[in-house]
Amino acid sequence: MAYITPSDISQLALAGNHAPELETLNFLKTNLSEAYTVYHSVHWSRSYQSGTSFGEIDFVVVNQAGQVLIIEQKNGRLDETDQGLVKNYTDGAKNVGDQVRRSLENIREKFKYQNGPKPALKLDYMIYCPDYSIKQINAATIDADRVVDAGRAKLLGQVIDDLLGPGTDADHDWAETVEGFFRQSFNLVPNIHAHKTAHEKTFTRLSGGLGQVFDNLEMEPFRLKVRGTAGSGKSLIAHRAYQAAIDAGKKPLLVCFSRPLRERFNSTVGPGGLVQTWNGFCDEFLKAQGYKFDYDRMHTDPNFWSELTDHIIGETVPEDWLFDVLIVDEGQDFESGWVDVLKLFMKPDAGLIWLEDENQNLYGKEPVELDDVVGYRCATNFRSPETIARFIQRTLPFEFENSNDLPGLGVGVSGYNDVEDQPKIVAKVVGGLLKQGFEHADIVVLTCHGVNNSVFSELTKVGPYKLRKFGGEYDMFGNQILTDGNLQFDSIYRFKGQQAPAVILVDIDPSDDKLERQERLLFCGMSRATVRLELVVNGANAYCERFRH
Repeated sequence: MAYITPSDISQLALAGNHAPELETLNFLKTNLSEAYTVYHSVHWSRSYQSGTSFGEIDFVVVNQAGQVLIIEQKNGRLDETDQGLVKNYTDGAKNVGDQVRRSLENIREKFKYQNGPKPALKLDYMIYCPDYSIKQINAATIDADRVVDAGRAKLLGQVIDDLLGPGTDADHDWAETVEGFFRQSFNLVPNIHAHKTAHEKTFTRLSGGLGQVFDNLEMEPFRLKVRGTAGSGKSLIAHRAYQAAIDAGKKPLLVCFSRPLRERFNSTVGPGGLVQTWNGFCDEFLKAQGYKFDYDRMHTDPNFWSELTDHIIGETVPEDWLFDVLIVDEGQDFESGWVDVLKLFMKPDAGLIWLEDENQNLYGKEPVELDDVVGYRCATNFRSPETIARFIQRTLPFEFENSNDLPGLGVGVSGYNDVEDQPKIVAKVVGGLLKQGFEHADIVVLTCHGVNNSVFSELTKVGPYKLRKFGGEYDMFGNQILTDGNLQFDSIYRFKGQQAPAVILVDIDPSDDKLERQERLLFCGMSRATVRLELVVNGANAYCERFRH
């Protein structure tokens, strides 16, 4: 089975994308071996419409030796003219052969510019027209061996094998250079929302607006504060900035608020920097200086962390604890005093990338004032599909622009009369999602309460589904140990900065005295869903009536 990047195409199908290119992706995934990686321009956000930096390339297939085949797919009717094969669009006709030649030239020139003239990129092409049978292939001015039309559509995988091959004499360093080139050109970053396996890392496309800003800003030192709505790509920018610093020979420090997000970051970045939560950073630094603390006190003594902070301020920061770039994700949850401490670990003229969303301020923190930064506001949500985005805009008092073209599978609302009824309701909802085609790993149950204050907190199963949740212990690397289950349960507080295809929000029972904060909590939770959103609400709560209309 081939590696497909970016994104899990099964989620594209669930979200309502049934484009012909998606059918081709499914075919390539199942009919090519793991010796191939397929880069594609179909994506779940509107950003795919701008294409790639190469222009109109549908697929790029790279084998394990770093040899490349580009595939131009043309759907529907084509015209065979004296000038070659032509596709008619609403904005005019385009010569297929000319498109392919431009793509080949652009790829060669860009690769040569970035990697030098030698060794040259081994590059070939194919034209795939699954709906049209070419009658006079020679008249089309295209090599017949490089055309797969309707009559040969089922042989697509075999033709790719014949033209490209798996690359038996694999040069892994060269292959990584080639794949890195295409990841950069397709504007891809490791997907922090997907679990990394032992054999592969999944990639996603960097969200359009923020990605373009980050890539095109020039300042020295680089100090940027981004106020971005949920789904705008803030965590992807954090990852991009971190990796860019390492690639430039610098040492980055990425500080995020939640431990689960920190673990996701750590699973996708390379060595050369440090990723931590605020508390984790304090602990790691002081342990390195030989301090030992009674951590049982942190649950009973409200001054515990302030005492640790005082210890840090009193220390001389060693050279190996100085960083070139500070990246803060979920900055709305940080305190001003934390920033003052982190500045002690920054080299002179260090860079700063600060990412926040005031609408997801769940802890009532005062905004952190930053000096000498360039500000940028992004109100564009690339994550939420149209049906979910409209629901959020209709029911909650937060404004944003939706830039995800896919319809998604909408929002379901279930009411409970007794909080103890919720597990039975969730079991039924999960069963329905599985029948729709979701897998267990696609679904997450999020409580609006603290993770230990829900009716689900003490449960090990919901119906026939075992819950996978944090059990309170850590492995030797400091990562949370989760219970053995197939249905993830967590709180919205801990799941911030992450996403899932299907999100089930439970314990929805807003009160008038805390309404503003609880609406921010709902906004944060609802905007985690990329395909389907389910709400389990208190049926007697008047506020929840808005979710039913």
